[in-house]
Amino acid sequence: MKKIVNWLSTPYYFNPSLKFKFQVSVFMGLFVFLFLYLFKPFYIASFVGLILEYTSFIGLISFLVILFVLTIPPLFFKNYFNEDNWTIGRNLFLIKIGLFINGSALWYLGNLYRSYYGFGSIAYFRYLLFVYLLGTFPVILFIFFNERNVRDKRKKRAEDINILKKSKEKEQKIIIKESITIYSENKKETINFKIQDLVYVTSQGNYASFFLLTEYKKDLKEIILRITLTKINEILESYNNVIRCHRSYIVNTYFINAISGNARGYFLKSNKILIEIPVSRNFKKEDLEKLIY
Repeated sequence: MKKIVNWLSTPYYFNPSLKFKFQVSVFMGLFVFLFLYLFKPFYIASFVGLILEYTSFIGLISFLVILFVLTIPPLFFKNYFNEDNWTIGRNLFLIKIGLFINGSALWYLGNLYRSYYGFGSIAYFRYLLFVYLLGTFPVILFIFFNERNVRDKRKKRAEDINILKKSKEKEQKIIIKESITIYSENKKETINFKIQDLVYVTSQGNYASFFLLTEYKKDLKEIILRITLTKINEILESYNNVIRCHRSYIVNTYFINAISGNARGYFLKSNKILIEIPVSRNFKKEDLEKLIY
């Protein structure tokens, strides 16, 4: 039981891209169409002359329902669908909900179609049970092997980058010792710091938290300013060692010691930071290497 709970808590990825969701919906719609057309369950074989039309109709409905499930709920439950907190358990729950909605829609519309052409209806719970039996097992297998495959690839790439970092002498980074002044959105507040003391910045809604080295260079202090991360990135873009690695984080690569990876993505580690900082999935390998040396 503990192993199952741990597996459900395993980090996984939720791709917020509309293009990706559309592609998944098209693929699943085609899969449903081909499965029904080739294997003809639920007496589909008796639909003489209507098999292609009926299975195409069911495939189209599946495409529309899956696209709805993937795009609409994330608009209303943003915290739940936060890709930085996505797990296998959340992914399976979404799939279960999708199977229920899709199965219910297919049963209702399929029966209307059957009734129109004079064919008998199918019991709701029998149909829904078939949908779950058909959809659950292959989905669990796919998630199991896909998570392991993606995780292993990212761990290997992270290890390669870390080895590359250790194999060459750490280059002394030249950080210009000058003070930076950043104004808040309303120009009423400011923050002033030396660029070599900036460890990282993270967004807090309409505010940004700057984490700076203290006077003794051991601990970090947090200073909050009302400003967007995009504006901060524009101000600091001339400093090559300061990089926006994620929609919610800007890091000073001078303090980054290593990188790790799992199925959800890559993460930066630092002796100065207690948390692991996520990296956007659109970073290429050469961009990842720049984040740690």
